[in-house]
Amino acid sequence: MEPDEWRIDVTDADIRAAKREWVAARDGDATDAEVARRYEVLRLLVHAQAQQLADDVRARAGRARTPDAD
Repeated sequence: MEPDEWRIDVTDADIRAAKREWVAARDGDATDAEVARRYEVLRLLVHAQAQQLADDVRARAGRARTPDAD
């Protein structure tokens, strides 16, 4: 399977940064809408990283099942 040219890898650092931004907004003087927006970004990043991990596991499992897998 060829790598997806549109794939964006979400790193642990991306999630930590988004969480810091959400916490800063929540604990600061940001509006409720801004806090909600930053939380939604965090939620989407966590979801995307979980999906990418699942895709990686499925890809490895698929390669392990092929007779000529390296």
